[in-house]
Amino acid sequence: MSEYKVTLMPTGEVLDFNGKDTLLAQLKASGKKIKSSCGGCATCSDCVIIVKSGEENLTPQTFEELRLLGNVFHITKERLSCQTRLKGDVAIDITSHAKADAPKPQIRLKKKEEVEKVLKEREERAPRGKGDTWFKHWEKGEEAQTPNDNKAKKLGGNKRPKSFKYSEEDETEEKD
Repeated sequence: MSEYKVTLMPTGEVLDFNGKDTLLAQLKASGKKIKSSCGGCATCSDCVIIVKSGEENLTPQTFEELRLLGNVFHITKERLSCQTRLKGDVAIDITSHAKADAPKPQIRLKKKEEVEKVLKEREERAPRGKGDTWFKHWEKGEEAQTPNDNKAKKLGGNKRPKSFKYSEEDETEEKD
């Protein structure tokens, strides 16, 4: 098979790929991290790429690809890299996969003293439980209710549903 040029749009990098293997296999072989949880079987749609130019130089969409992405390629320009093979030079966008390359944020564990210090500062700024009727209301029980709360609250209940009139016959039956 002959060599074709693939331009990766976020970086402008140009790679030489063959037309025999899928884009997913060749991108992974060139060291690019492309998400794919199904391993190239067209069941996950994680390996989606966006075709920027040269869509006529790609193989037609397979049934599996159409089933996952639909027939809106002319609008979205999205293809599954696991189902796409080259017939010429193309430019593709893999920015959605660049997030996988980004370093993960490091988690910083605080020491017990630091946590206690922060909690103490919060308590000083907004002391809890002083004049606050909502603070731990479940522990206060019945004696903590305010004078306005002496009636049991009814949240839209204790009402009988009215009968629904479906037709004129139902109205005559109710009157009889």
